[in-house]
Amino acid sequence: MDTMIRYTLLYALLFLSHIFFAANDMMILFRIVAIVITFMTFFAGLMFVFLEKDDSRFVDSYHHGFLFSIPLSIGLGWAYGDMGVTILMLMFPIISVVLHFVVRKSFIGHTYGLK
Repeated sequence: MDTMIRYTLLYALLFLSHIFFAANDMMILFRIVAIVITFMTFFAGLMFVFLEKDDSRFVDSYHHGFLFSIPLSIGLGWAYGDMGVTILMLMFPIISVVLHFVVRKSFIGHTYGLK
C-alpha cells in the first residue's frame, strides 16, 4: 500500500507540473514531463517494484502496478488523442499489457526477481 501511495503522489506531482508548464508556455519542460508520465504509465509495474522497499513483495507490487497502468493508459490515450475518444484509448492499454507481459516473461530468461 505504501508503494501505491508513493507512486500516486509522484504521478500527481508530475501531472500537476505538466499542467503548470503548459499553462505557462514552458513547452520543453512540458514535453519532458509528458515523456516521464508516459513512461510511468506504460511501466507502472516496474515503477512499483522500484518504489517497493520489501523485496518479498516485488511480485505483488508488480501486479498492482500492472493493474494501475490500465486505467492510466486509457487516460493517456485520451490525452494523446487531443482530449477526445480515439483508437489510442484502446491501443494504449493493449500496449501497456504487452509491455508488462514482456518484462514479466523476458525472452532472454530474466524475470527481474518476479518468479
